Amino acid sequence: MTVAFYPAQEAVRGDLDIFLTDSNGVPTNPFSITYSIYYQDPGPPAVEVLIGAGGVIPVNPAVGEFYAALMVPTDAIPGTYRLKWTIQDTAVSVPVEVVQEFAVIKSTDLVASPYSDIEADMIRVLRVMLRDNCVGAEETVELDVDGEMMVVRMDGLWEALNDLSPPPPTV
Repeated sequence: MTVAFYPAQEAVRGDLDIFLTDSNGVPTNPFSITYSIYYQDPGPPAVEVLIGAGGVIPVNPAVGEFYAALMVPTDAIPGTYRLKWTIQDTAVSVPVEVVQEFAVIKSTDLVASPYSDIEADMIRVLRVMLRDNCVGAEETVELDVDGEMMVVRMDGLWEALNDLSPPPPTV
């Protein structure tokens, strides 16, 4: 799980999103796409609890791009949640379900970020740009590291940036 929110935080573009393409890798919109949020009650017995209305229509800012715009309730129970996307490519195709997990944490569990707001934003923007614009992992980029030129594969840069992911926001 890589996404965590705290109570009263808003999920925006780039947080809980999904990107759809056709078999040629071209962005495409399906016939139908909705999402539902479930809390994973550890129990016993463990059960999934639907939060709010099911079948919510996501925001669609660009062809093939969708995201769940939501506000985490101030009284949300800390724990694991699942966002279940239901995607139907055509009017006659069988709907497919895709699941994304995220967490809600208590504000008191937040830690200070080792990055300034500007650094954290730069890391986030670069990660999104790599994710959205990298045609293939085999592509390379040349970097100047302390005066020494290095050639780095895009997938290696992506992994390095994921290791630098800023922690959840601080209070």
